[in-house]
Formats: sequence, C-alpha cells, structure tokens
Amino acid sequence: IYLMNAVSGKMICKLVSGQTTGKLEELHWLRPGISWSPDGKFITFASKAGGEDALHIVDIQRRKITRSMKFGLDGVFSPAWSPRGDEIAFVGIFHGQSDIYAVNLQSGHLRKITDDVFSDLDPSYSPNGDYIAFSSDRGAYLDAKKLPAHFKISRFDYRNLDIYRIQTAGAGKIERITDTPFWEKSPVFSPDGGYIAFTSDRTGIYNIYLHNLQTGEEYPITNALTGISHLSWAGDGSKMAFVSFYNAGYDIFMLKNPLDTRPGTIHLAKTQFLASLEKRRQMGFDNSTVTMAGAHEDRGINKYRHYIFGEDFAEGQFEIPEDRIVFLDTTRYKTADGQFKVHKYKTKFSPDIIYGNAGYSQFFGVQGTTQFALSDILGNHRLEFFTDLFYDLRNSDFMARYFYLPRRFDLGAGAFHNAYFFYSGRLGLMRDRYFGGNLFVSYPFDRFRRVDASLLWVAINRDFIDQADMQARKLRVLLLNLAYVKDTTIWGYTGPVNGSRGEFRVSYSPQYDKTHGLDFITLRTDYRKYFKIGKEYNFVFRFAGGISEGKHPQQFFLGGIDNWINMRFSGGLRVDRPEDIYFSSFETPLRGADYYERTGNRFGLINLEFRFPMIRYLMMGWPLSFGLANVRGAIFTDIGGAAKQGQKFKPFGTKDNGRLVLQDVLMGYGFGARANMGFLLLRFDTAWSTDLYRSSSKPKYYFSLGAEF
Repeated sequence: IYLMNAVSGKMICKLVSGQTTGKLEELHWLRPGISWSPDGKFITFASKAGGEDALHIVDIQRRKITRSMKFGLDGVFSPAWSPRGDEIAFVGIFHGQSDIYAVNLQSGHLRKITDDVFSDLDPSYSPNGDYIAFSSDRGAYLDAKKLPAHFKISRFDYRNLDIYRIQTAGAGKIERITDTPFWEKSPVFSPDGGYIAFTSDRTGIYNIYLHNLQTGEEYPITNALTGISHLSWAGDGSKMAFVSFYNAGYDIFMLKNPLDTRPGTIHLAKTQFLASLEKRRQMGFDNSTVTMAGAHEDRGINKYRHYIFGEDFAEGQFEIPEDRIVFLDTTRYKTADGQFKVHKYKTKFSPDIIYGNAGYSQFFGVQGTTQFALSDILGNHRLEFFTDLFYDLRNSDFMARYFYLPRRFDLGAGAFHNAYFFYSGRLGLMRDRYFGGNLFVSYPFDRFRRVDASLLWVAINRDFIDQADMQARKLRVLLLNLAYVKDTTIWGYTGPVNGSRGEFRVSYSPQYDKTHGLDFITLRTDYRKYFKIGKEYNFVFRFAGGISEGKHPQQFFLGGIDNWINMRFSGGLRVDRPEDIYFSSFETPLRGADYYERTGNRFGLINLEFRFPMIRYLMMGWPLSFGLANVRGAIFTDIGGAAKQGQKFKPFGTKDNGRLVLQDVLMGYGFGARANMGFLLLRFDTAWSTDLYRSSSKPKYYFSLGAEF
C-alpha cells in the first residue's frame, strides 16, 4: 500500500509491505478497499491473516499497523471508516453469506447491518454517517423478514446488481436507489450528501453515473472506453479518484469537479456487442435475459432448426431422461439452525502419475523403472513409490514414502535403497549401498514461516569391487535435523526478484554405533535478501555460514557453482571417504574458484549480485532457427572462506610492499547470463579470482543449470 500526493501524483512512501508476515498473507487485490479515518491520520484495510481475514489500522505518520482485529468470519473485504470516527463498516462473509458488518472501535463490538441470503458489497458511508450505500443482488426484496416462506436463492435472478442505501441506526431500513437490468457497483456519497456516484455497464462499458437523491435523476459524467471502478470522493467534493485500465495496466485517475457536469452533457453510445445483442433479443434469437425463475419451455416451430438428430430419434425411438436436481434444496446440506451438515469423509486413493518401462539384457539381466504417486481427493494422504531395477536388488534403487496431510502438522515417513558406483585412482571401482528410513514433520506458523524436523537412520555398505580382499566399509548413522524457515520471496523468470528467505538448521548425530557411527553437531544459517529496483532490476545479498563440532565434524567444501556442467575440482573428486559424499556440504556459489578450493568444518560465504534484463528478444535465422526471450544478466562478487578445527583463520595478509591482500579468503567477480528455455533454466557465468592485489589473467567459465539463488 502506497501513499501518493493527489495533486502532483508524486509517490510519497510505501505504507504497508504485503506478503511479508503472517498477518499480511494477501491484501485482497481482487477485492481491494482502503478507507481514511475522518482526521486523516489513519487508514484501514483488510487482508488474509492465517486461517481467517483481519481488519487492520495503519498510522500514516509512523507507517505502522497499530491495530488488527479478527472476527471469526470467513472473509473480510472493502472496509469503510465512518465519518463520525466511531466504527468501521465492511463486507463480511460467514458460512457463504455476504453481509455488511460494522465494528465499534472503542468497544470492539461487532454488529450486522444486513442479514439475509443476498450478496451485499461495497459499503460507503454518507457524510453525516446516517446511511451506508452498498451494491446488492437483492432486487426488490428490501426486508429479509418479508421473504416468501419457500424462497430459494437458486431460483432467483442474482445475476444483477443495484445500488441501495440503509440506515445505520435502528432496524436499518433499506432503500433502493437504482433499478436497472445492468450492474451498478462502487457507490460513494458526494461530500454534501446530495448525490451518490456509482459505476454502471449500461452501455457495455463501466462508466461513472450520478444519482440525485432528491429528484432521482441519473446521468453519466464520464465516457471511458476501458471501464472504471473503485470510486473515492471526499474532501470538498472537487475531486473524485477512480481506477481505469490504460496502456496495458490499471492506473489511478482524478476527475475534477464532478458535480459541474450537468445532465445531458455526456451521451454514451452502446457498444457494438451490446447493440447487436439487444437486436437479437428483439428478433427472438436470444433469450439470455430469461432468468431461472422465469424460464419456460419454448415450443415454437423454429426451436430445433439448428439441431441434428440421430436415426433412432427420427424413427421415434428415444428415452426420456430422468429428472435431475440442478440446484439442491438447502435442507439437503444445512441443518435447521443454518449450520452445514457434516458427513464422514471416506479416503479413496486415485493415481496422480504412473510411469514405467522394462527391458532385458543378456549381460545385465532384467532392467526397469517404475514411478507412481497416489493421493485422495482432499489431498490428506499421499503415497509415492519409485523403483529402478538393475540386475539385482543390491544394485537397484527403490523408495517408498507416505505423507499424512489433513492437519496443520504435516507428517511423513519413508524407506529407501540406493546403489552408487564410484571410481578411485587409489581404491578402484567401489559400490555404495545407501539404505535406511526417515520420519518427517513440518509445522507452519503461517504462509511464510515454518519449522521442519526429521529423523534419519541410514546405513552405508561400501564394497571394493576391484580389491576383493579389502574389507567392506560400513557406516551406521542416526541423524536429527531441526530447521526454522522463513520465505517471503516473489519469483520472476529465472529466480526470486523480491522479498527475503532464510533458514537456520541444527543437525545432530549421536554415535549410537561405537564402531561404525559418526558423532557431530552442525549449525548452519543461510539468509538472502532481494531488493527490487524499478520493475526489472534487482540487487541481491546473501550470507551463509556454518560450524560443525564433534569427533567426526562435517566438512564444508567452498568453490564452484551448483549444477556445474563443465565442472573442475581442486585436487580431484573426493570419493575415497563416504563421509565426504553423504555427510558433507558443497557451499556455492563461489565463482572464480573450483570445487574443493577451500575445505573445513566452519565456513562463511557472502554473495552480492546486481541482476538486470540483458536481452528482451533474440531471433536467430540461418543456420539454426531459434529464439531467446527475457534473458537476464548478472554482475556479481563472491567472497568466502573455510577453516579446519584448530586452524587459525587469517582473512588478510600483507605483501612484501605492505599491500593488504586476502589470505584465507577467496574472492571472485564477474558477469553472467540466465535464460529460461521453458523446460530448463540455463546459466552461464564468467569469473575472475582476486586477492585484492591482482586478479587472475584468465577467467573461468561456468555452464550450469537451475534457478538463481
């Protein structure tokens, strides 16, 4: 939510940042509503806040939400502050029923202004606070007590909206303001209380009309081509603000002196579509205005002139279908007190994905891959199975997982077996059998914050195939993980473009098996902040760090980039120790360096990037015809270091000439491009390493896959 100068159009400041906290999960941009307090010091708006909607009050001077109110309603929309300052009216939805509510700001008491089956929308106070104008589909039913005993909304023409006003005190008598077959919305009183302005699509396009409350006269005061919505009329009445679609976007416009436009000044012509539709109706070719309540069977001779009938029907052989209930009687799904009837849900699984293939080789034997996932209709339960059969079970991969999801706590359990093959120049060909089981639980505090916990038992059996006389290596590890996660990011073509994301994780492995177990505890944090500059530019800051202690601390490997295609390793690929494969961590990106450039049981890494649009659209011709669109560019700097247990870490040193240089810290800089190919995201980076004294003479090139960090 932004504050703008209504005279100059200059943006003053941002008042509220949406989608950053649990109480601002969504600002109801499809049904917005912002209202000023009478003294101009506060505004009120509604938002989705966890399991229900909330009404917020913002202090303009402090740019801070000072009060939030929840009412146990299913939805809260379109708040309007009373000119007396004592209450706020809004649209509330409860059990599918939309009514006008008002909350007293001093006592917090909530009361209903309307209470019936009709949809009441867009409340707006009169200048003296005695009336509320609103739009509704109630037609001529102004008193809910006088509804027919057998009235059913399903048989009523609720496709039409008119403007009404209701007294705020007492029983609340409703008065109908407009009576047309068109949609009238967004009513606002003139500051002198003599008129109601509203939007109507009487000509096929929403324009602003004025209704004189004394004479009942109505007339248009705008002639927009793209429609108008969300009127705001206050102050001395000399300016009216509204929203209209213009130049591929919705913008705010100001109409000066709306009361100076007299009746008959503006004449609106009907759109060609509306004119042709009315002509068809007059000729009897269109009966779309017939409502459900007044629908009747047309037995005219030309009713079936466009139909083609089968041979059986032409010979008089046909069956009359049974009558079907289109609209259910409310007694079928509601109790006498208006509550919904509850039926016991029966879990029934259906396939989400099924995939498989199989083959046979005289050398490798039977091979095959199978993958399928099952879930119930509510998504409360999910089953996943995967197999990759190769020769025999010891050389195959298979996995099974189950997720229990009906509650706020998400629970999961799984079992797995994987076979991995590695080649070492010292140990030859090796096979690791990696198998075990895990438990998983996740608890969301709100849309953006959650706690994840898992318990993993894993067994690793390493067989040395080229050295049959060497005893197999075994590991037995019990690993507990606990993580706090917050993510408010908004994504673009190649990665996050706004918001922030962070994680703090604790991993602990007690050496339950004294011979084959591991003992360590690891703390790791990762924080990323995305600053949006204009519409397409971003500055990104990231910090990651970790420390591992114990008899067998985890190792952090710095250097390179994730999913590096043309990868390079400092000292070669480390596969001799299973701990370096399964219980270590590659900390990337640190461009300008290779994998394993720095290792240790503690590390720190900082990434700075400026991201920008590089290529809007590029279409190649001969010899290859292909195109690229929305290619993003990046200018970056990566700084990181790692240290082993007991090692004295020295970030800086000096040259013989006394020049300060980096010593145990690596630094790289460069530029890159990212292209979203639709089926994959391709990244290319060029980087140089530097110690602040000199840079590498030749750059390193990084081709990689995946989204930006």
